[in-house]
Amino acid sequence: MLHRRLTCLDGTYDLAREPAPHLAMLDFLGRMPVPLRFGFAAGLLRAAAPAGLQTCFLIGNEWYAPFDDLTRSEPGAGFPHMILSPFTRDMLSVAFQDRLRAMGHAGVPAPPVHPAAAAAGLVDPAGLFSVFGVIPWVFLVDHRKLAHRPVPRCWQDLLDPVHAAQIVFGGWRRPSDGAYPDCNDFLLLYLFRRFGAAGLRAFAANTRAIMHNTVAARLAGSGSEDGGAITILPWMQADMCPRRDRTSVIWPEDGAMTMPMGFTVDANRRRRMQPLLDFVCGAPFAAFLARNRYPAVWSGGPQGFPPGARLDWLGWDYTRSHDMAEETATALRLFFTAWEHA
Repeated sequence: MLHRRLTCLDGTYDLAREPAPHLAMLDFLGRMPVPLRFGFAAGLLRAAAPAGLQTCFLIGNEWYAPFDDLTRSEPGAGFPHMILSPFTRDMLSVAFQDRLRAMGHAGVPAPPVHPAAAAAGLVDPAGLFSVFGVIPWVFLVDHRKLAHRPVPRCWQDLLDPVHAAQIVFGGWRRPSDGAYPDCNDFLLLYLFRRFGAAGLRAFAANTRAIMHNTVAARLAGSGSEDGGAITILPWMQADMCPRRDRTSVIWPEDGAMTMPMGFTVDANRRRRMQPLLDFVCGAPFAAFLARNRYPAVWSGGPQGFPPGARLDWLGWDYTRSHDMAEETATALRLFFTAWEHA
């Protein structure tokens, strides 16, 4: 059963006739990157239906609302028995993780992970989350626009003034007032974490445009004035560029910027949630992730990493010792102030 405010992906539910479950009554609350939603939703429903599990799978504008509701809920209020998500700032908030621990949530025993995932420190040392996959960001290079400039090989290269006004990354602009209500703030936080305020200002000076990932991938190699020489994209969207004779996908040598995807489950309800755990931890789902360029991290099954790939992410120590909302707000403010004056 889905929350009334949410949209079912395959049309099998008549939301007008079904009551909206309270979040505390859910067995499963989850969300996935847009390109994975249809495939994930189909597998989720197949796994949940025979066991009569109540699931809420988020899309569209409801991406943050239920997680915010859970964080603000009273201490005695219940939680969904299993929560699955990319590790966005709300998932990583200290308050949210404290609530999860108080409700008895934890990760599950898992097999060893891919060497790239192990080297990046993706395994949660506190055992609160189990990481099953990653969203890696790479560089899509338009060789005609790059011209005589060097091909970027690492994140530091994006700060070089030689790439002034040549970088594009994901987001969208509101036509009414020109504001950017959504952009890849994870990228800005990552750059702020690695290179500080000065590095973020240098990146702003090199930024040409912010546009939807699929539009950016389609423009690369087209010769359009809207595109840039370097586009920062999730690996899947970069790999979808239709003009691969004029472009190259560059996996950064110091590691693709990485957002882990994972889950946590009520330890007292693990048996009830076993059908969903079997689905998420199974080889078919890992193969689905690998095919779509969102590599699975557990060894012994399909993974999808290119040879020699490295990953780089913010890290457990950083995310658990800082307010992710405040850090992100600082990064956004620094970037847009600098970009406006570039």
